[in-house]
Amino acid sequence: MAEVLQDQYRVLFEHSADAMLIIDEGRFVDCNDATLKMLGDMSRSELFSTHPSQLSPSFQPDGVPSFDKANEMISMAIENGSHRFEWVHRKIDGTDFPVEVLLTAIPADDRTLLHVVWRDITQRKKTEEELRLSTYVMESTSEGIVVTDMDLKIIEVNPAYCKLLGYTRDEVIGRNAGFAKSGRHDAEFYKAIWHSIDMTGQWQGEIWDRKKSGEVFPIYLRLNVVRDVTGQPRFYTGLFSDISHQKKTEEQLEELAFYDPLTKLPNRTLFHQRLRQDLKNCRRAKKKLALLFIDLDRFKYINDSLGHSRGDLMLVAVGGRIQQAVRSMDTVARMGGDEFTVIITDLTDEFTAGEVAAKILKEVIQPVWIGEHEIIPHMSIGISLFPKDGENVEDLTRYADMAMYHAKNEGGDNFYFFRESMNKESQKRLVLENDMNNGLCNAQFVPYYQPIVDLRSGWIVGVEALARWHHPDRGLVMPDEFIPLAEESGLITTLGQQILQQACLQVKQWMDQHSQELTLAVNLSGRQFNSKELVQDIQGTLEEAGFSHGNLILEITESMMMGHVDRVRNQLDQLHATGIKLAIDDFGTGYSSLSYLQHFPLNSLKIDRSFVTHLLNDRNKRAIVKAIISMANAMDLDVVAEGVESREQALYLKQLDCKKVQGYYFSKPLPAIQFEKLLTNENSRFNFNCTDNDFVDSDQINSLFQ
Repeated sequence: MAEVLQDQYRVLFEHSADAMLIIDEGRFVDCNDATLKMLGDMSRSELFSTHPSQLSPSFQPDGVPSFDKANEMISMAIENGSHRFEWVHRKIDGTDFPVEVLLTAIPADDRTLLHVVWRDITQRKKTEEELRLSTYVMESTSEGIVVTDMDLKIIEVNPAYCKLLGYTRDEVIGRNAGFAKSGRHDAEFYKAIWHSIDMTGQWQGEIWDRKKSGEVFPIYLRLNVVRDVTGQPRFYTGLFSDISHQKKTEEQLEELAFYDPLTKLPNRTLFHQRLRQDLKNCRRAKKKLALLFIDLDRFKYINDSLGHSRGDLMLVAVGGRIQQAVRSMDTVARMGGDEFTVIITDLTDEFTAGEVAAKILKEVIQPVWIGEHEIIPHMSIGISLFPKDGENVEDLTRYADMAMYHAKNEGGDNFYFFRESMNKESQKRLVLENDMNNGLCNAQFVPYYQPIVDLRSGWIVGVEALARWHHPDRGLVMPDEFIPLAEESGLITTLGQQILQQACLQVKQWMDQHSQELTLAVNLSGRQFNSKELVQDIQGTLEEAGFSHGNLILEITESMMMGHVDRVRNQLDQLHATGIKLAIDDFGTGYSSLSYLQHFPLNSLKIDRSFVTHLLNDRNKRAIVKAIISMANAMDLDVVAEGVESREQALYLKQLDCKKVQGYYFSKPLPAIQFEKLLTNENSRFNFNCTDNDFVDSDQINSLFQ
């Protein structure tokens, strides 16, 4: 019987999948084939000549020397009869692997044999590590994770999910996953989700959920089916990302694209969209429409005497009053500057349009308190009618604009309907155009220079050249009086070329004389930009002046890029290929499409002064400026903030990592002689203590926004 048992044990010993060994007085005296295979195909003779300590690394994972720990394990096995523990062994090739060891003490005559069983637990350890990693990822990720069974009962969530919705883990485990529905989506929406999951095993998209507090918020949700080894679905997993901030940014960018940042009224882009749609509707319904063009009279005087910030307050007040005077269905838009438009639909007759214009005048021409100043706005209104005066956007806007100028020439504070006989304004414009021609022939147009300052050093690093007209009779004429006509008449091309030529020669002279590197920024008009000879003309001017292409910055507005995309890109690519730098001027006031920044070869953005003016007292403006600077820096675009009028604005812009600024705080645009004095003055470095640790006192800055 004993022999039978011994034979059976030997069969089990030899055929066991686990390694089995016998140790007698510290030496291996027997083993099965599984042992040799586990050790890397070691031969029996090699094993029997190897001391057990040679099959282990010097130290076990807990840091205890293998020799010491082995003696401890053997002692426990002898004391208790057997002992089970985990160990790390080493193969013949030096590779370590984990095993579970069962050590059994067998008394034999005057000594103790050790029966050893090794079970390779490499896969188990790998699985445990994967589980630990999965648990760590689930616990530490910032995205919410939920796991449900096939009945959508929640069986697991991570801390981020609980934080996202405001619930504790115990409050959600066992609940149906749809408990946090926002109520914003209909049954068809959810039906489409489950159809996608049934067909593809996944769905992802934006969805609104409801927090425990009742707040509804947007998330980006990724749903997946988890299947078992047989391919049968067992669980659903959901990955939640809070996109509230992203949505807010999108709303801000949409506001930049379609709404005037100052008055919050529709901008020129949205105005044209609505007018086209309204004309289409009126054509279909055979109804009339009136277009009102409104321009504030003597607004420049307010800006010059009280400052642009107070002028902006006036524009906001006027925009609000115009809105109050019309129906909610009518569109009030700010076209830019001090120009507004109103679209009146469902018009019965032209007298109704006159009544609306009169109501607007009555509403607007009331005192406005701007700080300690009482100001009475004045305005002129021009009216064109559909279909009487025109049937398209271009004709109606041109005729309303012409009627508005007629009202202005008649003294303002009134309105005029467009009439074919209106030619007085046209005659005046012809006189001005003739004067401009003479001025261009007699070098009456000159560049004035405004410094661009590096906030990090305080030094002037560039200039912007701005056109001024020294009229023989009228004196200094500002650009807002002649640029629009120059653009319309085509004289802008010659004017721009003259200004660029003079500025290049002058700035080159300054750089040579004073060994100071400067960039030169020059505005391009729409007509200039669309010129086929633009690149050739600019290159010729630069070569003639000996001016480096890399020092020239051409500023274009967002509206210029709204034309034919391929043509615009081709023009920009040609300019960029010469080394000339390209900047978007007045960024944020126009179309603000991010695709332009991504696909066009732009080098810098100029933040419009309307954002900078209210930077310190308007949280929304600060958020937009911060977003623009952050976005530009991330895209490796230079940023220049325009309209800086105070040290506090400059300090805060530097804190936002805006590198360059310009504005009246540093200097108004100056003629060349005066600018050179500013440039060469020993104290021309603006005193920002830029290199000192206390350049930006965070407490001082933060106190501005309490």
